[in-house]
Amino acid sequence: MLLRAVEANRDAEKYKYDRELVKRGHSVGESGPRELVMRNLSGVVMKAINWLWTGWIPQGYITIFAGETGAGKSSVLADITARVTTGAAWPGEPPEMLRAPARVLWLGSEDGIEELTVPRLLACNANLVNVSEIQGVTQRGQRNTFSMQDDIAEVSKVLKTSRDNGAPFAMLVIDPITSYLPGQKLRKVDLNDAGQLRTVLEPWLAIAQEHSLAIVCVTHFMKDESRKMLHRVLGSAAFVQTCRSLCAVIARPEEGMYAKTLMQVKVNLPEHPGGAWKFTTVKVEVGKDATNGKVITATRPNWEELDETLTPEAVVGGARGPVSQYSAGFGPWLKDFFRDVAGNMPKKVDDVRAAAIVNGKATDRWWADHSHKYLEKRNMRGVWYCRPKSAANETM
Repeated sequence: MLLRAVEANRDAEKYKYDRELVKRGHSVGESGPRELVMRNLSGVVMKAINWLWTGWIPQGYITIFAGETGAGKSSVLADITARVTTGAAWPGEPPEMLRAPARVLWLGSEDGIEELTVPRLLACNANLVNVSEIQGVTQRGQRNTFSMQDDIAEVSKVLKTSRDNGAPFAMLVIDPITSYLPGQKLRKVDLNDAGQLRTVLEPWLAIAQEHSLAIVCVTHFMKDESRKMLHRVLGSAAFVQTCRSLCAVIARPEEGMYAKTLMQVKVNLPEHPGGAWKFTTVKVEVGKDATNGKVITATRPNWEELDETLTPEAVVGGARGPVSQYSAGFGPWLKDFFRDVAGNMPKKVDDVRAAAIVNGKATDRWWADHSHKYLEKRNMRGVWYCRPKSAANETM
């Protein structure tokens, strides 16, 4: 017992010492004088940025995918993987805009591969031949958990071998990143310590650039819904400083339980998607369990539109979600419509609905889910009429 106590105390002291080294810019486990490395920029050859998905996932950089549990991150990631492995067009592109299929390296711990990950990939029509899972590492004949600190050399070997064999990997998924940060040098990584995170992630950034690899790391939102979305990313300051693209998947509760949004929160790169992608999650059957015949289902995203009005600045907290262009502008438009067009008299519901859609103030789905909040509707001899709720009791 005494020996264990001494070892525990020694480990605690070493952790504190290593942490101070990292904060001061030193490398853990290395000694000797440090010399400054410099170069003159006149000899630098410019390079264009390559994108896996323009505006969302750059090659040669780290992308963070954030969101609340159940928001749809896994479904979106499965769809992205499917498009990489099949060469299918990205959302918004013509279906005939195909690319060469590429390979994806998958490192995941939260979702069971057999029960959740593979069904999701199949729901999105992924080519599983092009997806390889990192299950862990072996050490002295025993299986150990993968560590981003300790096992980067093994990943580098795989990437080099695959490239030399003409079948390079285009994307590495790490889901969630927090499960794989600890290692022998930093046994407990402080997610709010940018210095510690850089110590772990910068070698991965070097690998990403060497192999033109898109590294996509998944994390969660903090539970504090009062914060703006940028500051709700778990380990916010440190992760935001390290990544080059920060994508958030958010629920749109005001438009239905299956309505979601993929939003670009931060891009330190020239291209920007110019809006947020609206999508819904759809459940599909992907097969049956070979042991009991039970039907296996999974969700996939159904991409709707790139909404230019949805911005990170308009989003505060998870319960509120994105402020839709329709929710923000429908009320004032409705008031003006009944004053200027209908003469403040009841109008047929179908006519008001058609006018709202033509004028870009609603969609079929939004109307079905939200028009009752603004309109008093009444059936008059088999025909439905409506008035704004504020004036409904005056004439109806």
